[in-house]
Amino acid sequence: MFQGKRWEFVRARIEENIASKQFPPGEKIPNDVELASKYGVNRHTVRYAIRALEQKGVLRVEQGRGTFVVENPTPYLLSSQTRLTDNLLAQGRLARRDILSARTMPADDRLAGHLDVTRGDDVLCIDTLSYQDDIPIVIAHNYFAAKRTPGLLDVFSGLNSVSTALKRVGIASYTQQWVLINARLPTEDEARLLGMSTASPVFVKENLDCSDGVPIKFGENILCAARIHFRIDFNELASAGLSATRLI
Repeated sequence: MFQGKRWEFVRARIEENIASKQFPPGEKIPNDVELASKYGVNRHTVRYAIRALEQKGVLRVEQGRGTFVVENPTPYLLSSQTRLTDNLLAQGRLARRDILSARTMPADDRLAGHLDVTRGDDVLCIDTLSYQDDIPIVIAHNYFAAKRTPGLLDVFSGLNSVSTALKRVGIASYTQQWVLINARLPTEDEARLLGMSTASPVFVKENLDCSDGVPIKFGENILCAARIHFRIDFNELASAGLSATRLI
């Protein structure tokens, strides 16, 4: 007989169902009414157990969709060349991107500093939402120096690809100069777009892309932490003459 609180009993049974693949990775589990009936408890007890498993990173609650078993996180290679879409395609996971907005805005002090432009200069801002299979994984805010990327908004809306759009405006290649990663809780809008709980963390990845040493794009990506893990290519760092300690 189980010794402990009722919600701990439910938590243990759900974990057993996940371990036995009765609730497989990525699949939606029964709703709280069904689970309450299955385990002989009330809905409040089930919700408490689900909240604990969500905080543990075993389950994810998607607003309006239900509760899902957390799948194996997507490896995100951090290198000077690799992009998120490349990571997904290389793993055979379908990748698509929705354009949330595209506009021109004046550079504030932060953007002016990153893009090496003057405060008030035009900056192109493209916001997108990318998916792995049909699961939203990252909100991307991309900022471009308008004077270096004329016509970018026009070509991007048809291509929906940053690298291809940049080639169309004359920028054949670019590389990441630096990456900064932090963690925080998502805003309500971010949680809604990513289909996650505001109680689960996101990674905030900032990076600067340059072409021939000239800043082209500053990016700020909001990633659901439970669906991603980062991998650093030390071989590439070594070939570039960098050491791991210089990343800190």
